[in-house]
Amino acid sequence: MTRPPWKLRRRAIFGSMIFGGVVVAYTAIRWDSTSLAETLALGGFALIAAAVATYTGGAAYEDVRLHRKDDSENT
Repeated sequence: MTRPPWKLRRRAIFGSMIFGGVVVAYTAIRWDSTSLAETLALGGFALIAAAVATYTGGAAYEDVRLHRKDDSENT
């Protein structure tokens, strides 16, 4: 079973997570409690959550798809 390369996908996901973390950290350190700061922090957390969900969901889907493909080749 050959596994597809995940190098580019990992870069995109981890880059998104780092960017979201930077936005949250910058907002927490530099801004007072304003509506804009709350929206930016929420957006940063949402970006991190979406990146994690996409990464794990895509990996699980691909594992199932490859497993089914291997099963069909063996029968």
